[in-house]
Amino acid sequence: MDTHAQCPGCTITLQEPYIRCAECPVQTCLHCFARGLEVDRHKSDHNYIVIKHDFSLFDKAWTAAEEMRLLEAVADCGVGNWTDISHQMQTKSKQDCEHHYYRYYISDAKYPLPELEDPMISMHPAPVTYKMCEDPPRPAVASLSYTEMAGYLAARGDFTTEYNNYAETDLRELEFTETDGELDKELKISVLDIYWHCLKERQRRKRLVHMQFFTTRQVIVRNYGLINLQKLQAQSRRFDATIRSWVEGLRSMLKVCSPYEWDKYLEGLHYELELRQEIKRLQEYRHAGITRLRSARLYRNLKTSQDQTKERRNALTNVLSNLKDESATQQWLQRQAALGGAPVTLPNASRKSAPPLDIIGMPGYDKLLPREKEMCASVRLVPQAFLDFKTLLVNECRKHGCLKLAQARQMIKIDVNKTRKIYDFLVAEGLLNKEPLPAAGDG
Repeated sequence: MDTHAQCPGCTITLQEPYIRCAECPVQTCLHCFARGLEVDRHKSDHNYIVIKHDFSLFDKAWTAAEEMRLLEAVADCGVGNWTDISHQMQTKSKQDCEHHYYRYYISDAKYPLPELEDPMISMHPAPVTYKMCEDPPRPAVASLSYTEMAGYLAARGDFTTEYNNYAETDLRELEFTETDGELDKELKISVLDIYWHCLKERQRRKRLVHMQFFTTRQVIVRNYGLINLQKLQAQSRRFDATIRSWVEGLRSMLKVCSPYEWDKYLEGLHYELELRQEIKRLQEYRHAGITRLRSARLYRNLKTSQDQTKERRNALTNVLSNLKDESATQQWLQRQAALGGAPVTLPNASRKSAPPLDIIGMPGYDKLLPREKEMCASVRLVPQAFLDFKTLLVNECRKHGCLKLAQARQMIKIDVNKTRKIYDFLVAEGLLNKEPLPAAGDG
């Protein structure tokens, strides 16, 4: 029963028992029913039903009317507020209300309450993979992207350093007094006007904002989508063959056109250059006597084949012209391999060995043996440095009984190739041992 239903005859709120017409949707109180009330299509001779909620639904101790009052009280007072619910019920204690509600409406819900079907798929918790949003970008402090954005914090829509950051210092001691003359007032008002224009410029830069740098290195143009670095890169790749070199110079026009006009202008320039390239290509076909597109495809294939034949014909001339210069020959071969698309790894060009160093008269020259002089000259090593290295390595070998090449390289911080030659020379002279000598009793 609707708790707010009213009798159409006397407009009082219906209370049990009351009468419900079996032939039309009309409910009346007992007093109006006894008077033979007729309303609209309802006639006094219609069949009727006496409505009484004195029967039980779930529990014999609870009538249907009490079930309805319990649900209304729970809706009014909230689940858990059993004291107020019991007070509103008047016929049940708070323990009875709590026990009955949880038993029949929560734990063991039955018809006419809706029965929820068990899910067909059992849900298992799984980690959610996600990618950090890059629009607006949040570069790390002191990173290259942070520097390029000139201190603009995209997530906050603000700059770390404002445009004309010290403009407020001009207002610190500004004060209007009664003794100010007209000239003083005009001067102070001019200072305020300058500061007002500074605030407008700050707001404009924040509203516009991104990668167009001006004299203050602060960026403008957020509304143009330039704050999205991925969009910038995609746009740059799209304009590679046409207007990429123009875009940087044209960004100074962002201040005088809307985002839509800017995109439209760039697309127009891009389309114009594409048309120019296509016209030039068609003129080349017409100059070759071609008037059909299918013939143009054959012309392109034949031209490519002809260019490749010409390159092969001139290959020997190019090799002979670069033959005397090994590095130039190596570069030419690498270029030809790259053009051919072949995954060829060419050997490095052999280095010319440096001429022997003239060590006569250098410090320590007189202390060297004849073979040591030859070695120092070939390795291009100063005699005194060789003597120092020799003393260091020999002492280390005597201390440990042997010396490995890896240990020698750690002790001598010079070119590893020179270290190897010094090490091999000292081993050949019997001054160093690669392996420890066997004990006298071993055998």
